[in-house]
Amino acid sequence: MNIKRILPKVVARTVTGTGCVLLLSALSGVLPARANAQDASHHLGAGAFVSDQPLQELLKKRRPKGLIYLAVPQAIMVANEGGTKKTSCSPQIQLTNSSNQTLEELVVGIRYKKAGKTIGSTLSRFYLIKTGKQDMHFFPSVLDTSSCEETIGEAEVIQCLYDTGESCAQDVRALEYGAVPLKIQDKK
Repeated sequence: MNIKRILPKVVARTVTGTGCVLLLSALSGVLPARANAQDASHHLGAGAFVSDQPLQELLKKRRPKGLIYLAVPQAIMVANEGGTKKTSCSPQIQLTNSSNQTLEELVVGIRYKKAGKTIGSTLSRFYLIKTGKQDMHFFPSVLDTSSCEETIGEAEVIQCLYDTGESCAQDVRALEYGAVPLKIQDKK
């Protein structure tokens, strides 16, 4: 190890000439003064708080979580059984986790309306959706209408949790695009 490269010239000469005892006394005089000057010049100051939590936990808490999108991108016309040729509409519910946190659980209720009249409802539960992934519920319900056109949906977030246990209800956004436009129902 090259002591002369690490320590100032005065300390290096002292170390090579007299030994370790002088090294410790020389370093005790040099390092605290340098450390105090560095702390005073640091933008956080000498009394800056340093957390003892793991880095991953700090990042999860400090970063904004992002959004969770709920949509009905398509609705399928379904023919009923039993000899009648009446068709019904079945919306497909899609959830996209655009947050930076795994979604533990989302329970959402959707009430479908057409011309102001309720034509059906569904309750969907999404479970363990990783960051950047999506899930779709196929044929969750059949609506009492012969056409999917002009149908709207009002979604209510019943429960939403990240895998950390934090609530994600405020991060859920309903999209007004797709086969059935959705909006989040105002809680009164």
